[in-house]
Amino acid sequence: MQQYPDSWWAASARQHCAFPALAEDTEVDVAIVGGGFTGLSAAHHLQRAGLQCAVLEANRIGWGASGRNGGIAVPRYKWTYPELERKYGFDVAALMYRSAHDALDTLESIVRSRGLDCGFARTGHLTPVVSASDVPRFSQDVQWLASRLADTWPRVADEVEAAQKTGTSFYTAAYLEPRGAVIHPLEYCITLAKGLHADGVKIHCDTPVLSWACSGDAVVIQTSNARVRARQLLLATNAYSDLTPAGKALAKRVVPVASAVIATEPLPEALRSTILPDGEAATDAKRLTNYYRVLRDGSFFFGGRGGASSRASQRIYDRLRRDMLAIYPQLESVRVRHQWFGLVAVTLDTVPHIGSLQARVHYGMGYNGRGVALAALFGRKLAQMALGDMPQLGPMSEGSFQPIPFHAFRVPAKQVVISWKQLVDSLGV
Repeated sequence: MQQYPDSWWAASARQHCAFPALAEDTEVDVAIVGGGFTGLSAAHHLQRAGLQCAVLEANRIGWGASGRNGGIAVPRYKWTYPELERKYGFDVAALMYRSAHDALDTLESIVRSRGLDCGFARTGHLTPVVSASDVPRFSQDVQWLASRLADTWPRVADEVEAAQKTGTSFYTAAYLEPRGAVIHPLEYCITLAKGLHADGVKIHCDTPVLSWACSGDAVVIQTSNARVRARQLLLATNAYSDLTPAGKALAKRVVPVASAVIATEPLPEALRSTILPDGEAATDAKRLTNYYRVLRDGSFFFGGRGGASSRASQRIYDRLRRDMLAIYPQLESVRVRHQWFGLVAVTLDTVPHIGSLQARVHYGMGYNGRGVALAALFGRKLAQMALGDMPQLGPMSEGSFQPIPFHAFRVPAKQVVISWKQLVDSLGV
């Protein structure tokens, strides 16, 4: 079984779990491949609906991106809502707005209903804006939400307030979404899995799924040691779909992108109180975005996209520290204690997708860096699909989601895109 990466999350987790590998053939109503956000949410909702399910995880619970991400949950997509209206029409934009908030509410409901001690809090979220040319884009979003959906919660802070909110003069403005939340992602996975197991859900780690096949009124899942027979199969493997042969039908539909992270030693109190002093998390609006927050022990967490490959090198971590110091030069003398990376599943249309490969086999994936909340929603929707209810999520459930042409050339293509975005950021346009 592979160990967790050297992350702050793994080092600070207050609970741990160990589930045995599947050792003998079993039969359940629903089998779930993947023990992360999506799979565990699906198991939660299936268990509450009275179905027997089994979670099959190739490594440990939360071993993939679910236990490595920033733990930042926002009711937004990569696109602003006016952009979504121009792309899909008002009705779809409004549906996606409701879905984004439903996603965050679903995450909170899972935490509250099970009493999970995992650091969930509605701290609010900032989108700091570097270029003045980007400010109208976010101002139009605020105006659209207020005029079209009577949502007056978000607002745009000017340069002075943005500096006060972030603790740096690096930004021109900041979009404020007070309903955003944070969570300790690995503790969430561990505590949820332990609660599910206590309620009778079968959870097996160190159990890679080698293949699956529909046979009559069932799906037969072959693992390294035993078989599972289920009426429905849910694939919740996201950017790690190429980890085992079972995900080959999905692996070429997304581009795995490394997201690298560093976490410092705890900041001195005088310094800690000046950075994000009101407790929000932040995801800035640069083309190559950075996301950051102050952790519960006072450490500073700072993440950003890695290189073109699906790994992160020391060169990437060094660049990340330079990016951090460009924004917060006052952290120059603070030592980096942890560095790690995870994979983000990027789709061609930048929206996640939920659907079926066959009548009894369903998937949800491609969160494009917004999976903390959206995976909770997709897990719930996958549970409903196993019960025969098809989701209505606009382009997320109806759009085309086929293998990406020339997928083998994704690395050089990503390098071109990354270089271009770095240039745009450096020019401030």
